[in-house]
Amino acid sequence: MYKPAAPEQRRELDVTPTEPVRYRRVRLKCGSVVLSEADNWYVPSRLTPEMNSLLDTTDTPFGKAVLPLHFQRRTLSAKVLWRPLPDDWEMNAASVGAAVVPPMPAHLLEHRAILTLPDGTPSAKSWNPTPPIFLAFRYRTRNS
Repeated sequence: MYKPAAPEQRRELDVTPTEPVRYRRVRLKCGSVVLSEADNWYVPSRLTPEMNSLLDTTDTPFGKAVLPLHFQRRTLSAKVLWRPLPDDWEMNAASVGAAVVPPMPAHLLEHRAILTLPDGTPSAKSWNPTPPIFLAFRYRTRNS
């Protein structure tokens, strides 16, 4: 799967319209359970040839491949996409029982971030929507 960098992403990465930007789809897993997926765009000219080769030929995580560059991650946005309780519910507890809970969407949270080199040069961008798997937990009582 390939997603070209949109003009906004190219602007955030500070690249020209023709400069190569590569794309990777990343999955964070715990065993066989996918906890999160992320779209990552990066500027190959700002990495070493060895790093680019590693990213092109293996499933090595981006952060691990570029660790020697000492990237810094800066959050561009973090959005809550689902709110099961109405606004100001804590001020009007009686309304909570009558509230209609909206259906849970495919993603609960959305994070957008930029990775920069220590000198501030942007080199990668990620979009990370978080699925509701984090709410799929078992409640255990003390006796279970």
